[in-house]
Amino acid sequence: MRRGPQKVMWIAGGAGRAARAIERQIDRERFVVITTDTELDVTDREAVQQYASINRPDIVVNCAAMADEAACAAHPVEAYRVNTLGARNLAAASWAVGATMVQLSVDDVFADGDGVRNEFDELPSRDNPCAKSKIAGEQFVRTLNPRHVIVRSNWVYGAEPGSWLADLIMAARTGTPFPVAENWCSSPTSATTLAACVIALIESGECGVFHGADQGVVSRADFAREVLRLAGLPADCLRPTNDPADRRTVHLDDLMLTLTGVFPMPPWQDDLRTYLGAQGLLASA
Repeated sequence: MRRGPQKVMWIAGGAGRAARAIERQIDRERFVVITTDTELDVTDREAVQQYASINRPDIVVNCAAMADEAACAAHPVEAYRVNTLGARNLAAASWAVGATMVQLSVDDVFADGDGVRNEFDELPSRDNPCAKSKIAGEQFVRTLNPRHVIVRSNWVYGAEPGSWLADLIMAARTGTPFPVAENWCSSPTSATTLAACVIALIESGECGVFHGADQGVVSRADFAREVLRLAGLPADCLRPTNDPADRRTVHLDDLMLTLTGVFPMPPWQDDLRTYLGAQGLLASA
């Protein structure tokens, strides 16, 4: 039984990890989902406006991003083009057709540090094009579409071929050395859980800035050890590193999710176990 008229959800950057997870989980009785990726250049203002005016989405989810710090540093203009202009164009187009704008953002908007950061903390960004372009994108979304939800996540993982997690498991199975940072700490969050959080926020009708990161903080090295332990694989392949250039810790506090009660983020350990189980990667009991 259909519970009401369907809404149209446009997911830009539809080939990305989070976008695919959202598309898999969305209730197709409530939403008609349309996705675009490289065939629609989000940096092309006129193309974005035309697409929105033709398809009339009720919700626009921006998963299009240039997120690799090294690539952003090497190509700063392109980073601003994708992360800033892309967000600006989608925000303006969504407002023009009366749609809610959902912007996926990252913890990079905060400066490095050991403190816990909630949604009301100021944004003294790290001095790199990736962070600055994402902050600028957030600012455009806030300014150009008052009906917005900005979701900042931490390290979002998946097990698709070519992903960090898939490469780690392959390295353990083949004995290939796998470097992991001991001093890079975050709140790893599965793409599945992030997608469920985003969908819950959309369905709730909430607005504003939300952090969507699993509870707890762990280093990349310890996270890798836990992945391999749960998968029943040896950790001999791991090569822990402590390069000062890799040092980074930002702990996102999901304060707005707590205040609104929209979605409880799980401890990262529980999320990892559930995700590996769903992927058939848990060791047999």
